[in-house]
Amino acid sequence: MRPPRRTVLHAAGAVTVLGLGAACARIPTGSPIDSRPLSGRVQPGAPYVQALPPAEDATAQQVVSGFVQAGVGSEEDFAVARSYLTDELSARWRPAAGITIYSSSQELEVKEVDETSMVLVLQVVAVVDGSGVRSVLSGPVSQNVEVTMEQVEDQWRIGEVPDGIFLSEAAFETLFAPARLYFLDARGRHLVPDHRWFSLQRGAAAVLEALVAGPALFLKGAVRSAVPDAPDVADAVVTTAADGTPEVDVPRSVLALRLEERAQALAQIESSLRSLRSLSGIRLVRNGEEYSAGEEHTIERALPGHRPIAAGPTGIISLNDPSMDAPAAQLVPDLAEQALTSPVIAQEGGLAAALTDDGTVVLLASTDGSVPPREAATGGEFVPPRVDDAGLVWTSTVRSAGVMLALAGSGPGQDVKVDVPWLRGREVRALDIAADSTRMMVLSTDSAGSQLDLCAVIRDADGVPSSLTQPDQVRTFLSDVTQASWYDEVGLILLGSDPGTGELRGQILDLTSGRDPLPSVRSTTDRIAGTVVGETIWAGTSDGDLLRSDGSRWSVVDLEAHDPSFY
Repeated sequence: MRPPRRTVLHAAGAVTVLGLGAACARIPTGSPIDSRPLSGRVQPGAPYVQALPPAEDATAQQVVSGFVQAGVGSEEDFAVARSYLTDELSARWRPAAGITIYSSSQELEVKEVDETSMVLVLQVVAVVDGSGVRSVLSGPVSQNVEVTMEQVEDQWRIGEVPDGIFLSEAAFETLFAPARLYFLDARGRHLVPDHRWFSLQRGAAAVLEALVAGPALFLKGAVRSAVPDAPDVADAVVTTAADGTPEVDVPRSVLALRLEERAQALAQIESSLRSLRSLSGIRLVRNGEEYSAGEEHTIERALPGHRPIAAGPTGIISLNDPSMDAPAAQLVPDLAEQALTSPVIAQEGGLAAALTDDGTVVLLASTDGSVPPREAATGGEFVPPRVDDAGLVWTSTVRSAGVMLALAGSGPGQDVKVDVPWLRGREVRALDIAADSTRMMVLSTDSAGSQLDLCAVIRDADGVPSSLTQPDQVRTFLSDVTQASWYDEVGLILLGSDPGTGELRGQILDLTSGRDPLPSVRSTTDRIAGTVVGETIWAGTSDGDLLRSDGSRWSVVDLEAHDPSFY
């Protein structure tokens, strides 16, 4: 093997032919962006970075680095990137298998092992799987990618490389955008979002293909779809109306559905397309006219509640216009004299729940007397309960036995024990069910630390649960997360430690686009609550203070209350 040599590769990005390299080459991570119309089924106005084919007599290292940069060019099924490969590899290479996203602030390296073996060194910050689900790593992680080279007619070409493409952070965020596929909950009442990332160059085609393909693994069995598995759905073409509005013709296979199913399918298609930023104003048309199934069959997205509540000295109290001038309004008459913690009320009102002051009894009652008050679960230390719109209160013992309780407001005869084998033996810190009553967030811990999982409730058509799906682990910047709850459709609000300073921090974590820090919290904060629909974030401390924030700073609310929440 030749002795290693180091030379810097100078390049202006994917639009520039790379110069001569050496045994260890460094590749710039940025690429200039040029918007221009594209041929084929490409979304009009989508950003495009021109990828160049290999230069004649390019070195093996230049071929590897050129292939990496050619990942920006998806036109004609990544024809330019394939030109860096042998014919045999080109025929079986699958660019859509996933995306490795590397840091834009650190150079890439191509190291020569021997004449036909190279190692591409990446500082990976995130990965996107073949279905568009992105996983953000806690920080840049060094990854070595082995590449085998071959001579083809005296030109170097890649003979072996993993499936998928490589993109810098800057290129990925320019060429891709988050979107939400919408499926139906088991009862057909809600649209349930499935967060993904899609190519802006492919736009509607990418979204519709994914919608037809079905939900992510963590949702399988918990949601259904009214969109027919028909070629004309994925092949629907987006056009631009005279006023500049994007339009898509309703597929014939959708028009053939009976009215209720058609309305559900249209809601899925329209909401999914509009969630992609380049299609936010899209409208469905038929014969050139705007088309809908009628308001009486409308199915809506489910958003979290906006009314703040808390546990008072006794009972569940409202935090709307809190004042010491008058007692806070008691919202659950049957619990008005009870010292309790962790109150929750169904978003539509009615069913309410809380824990006794010592956390060993789960109390059920209602805001309107429709639910007879009862001690629904006893004999352990319980996780703060959460309530869905199917009339169930969800909780678990802190030390999980692999079972979750779904306690029915209609009475103990309808209580359900749901097996959750993947939770057995872990300490459960929090759980929360989304407004669509399908997706569930579970925060737990063991000797390895805290873990945030996203799963879904499998129910029958009447809303009776039978199991939870296998979870997807949610990555967060924070360490030792102590509390988590839903903030938005695909957003969580968290309380945990800053891994750099060890300080307690709050954070809003969007499962698709990233995270936003909250104003610094007190070290004694033990509860945080927020909702995108509301205008404030609330927090409670272990020493009895109630805090409120407008997003810039915290102020103390002069009210005796703790454990804030929203409904």
